[in-house]
Amino acid sequence: MARLNVGSGTKQVIESEEVMAEVQNIKVQPVPFVQKAGLKLATAVGIVIAIVTLSAVYLLISHHPAVPTLEMLKDYPDNKQAIEQYKELSAIAVKSAQDLFQTIVTQALLPVFTAILGYIFAKSGSANSGA
Repeated sequence: MARLNVGSGTKQVIESEEVMAEVQNIKVQPVPFVQKAGLKLATAVGIVIAIVTLSAVYLLISHHPAVPTLEMLKDYPDNKQAIEQYKELSAIAVKSAQDLFQTIVTQALLPVFTAILGYIFAKSGSANSGA
């Protein structure tokens, strides 16, 4: 076993043969089918959540109005009116993307995802405790 002095702390370097000697006595049990299926289902739900999130961001970017430029402001007799209209259009774009995300992800997919992960970890925790 070697020791390294790094700054004020001392770290140990353990050889791989020493680690493997300890690990060889450990019995690994195969993961049950239900947990494998649950993990695959959780992965699929996570991918769907990612797709919906990216779609909501794309919707926001594609429907967000252009920032008023000086040329655009020249067309309006009242500049405050142009800025207010920009703020309203921005709020509409944000609200639609936010509603899409909240309806699909927060209210539908996230509870399912949490339930699946809760089942997987509760099942593996009860298997480790000997129950």
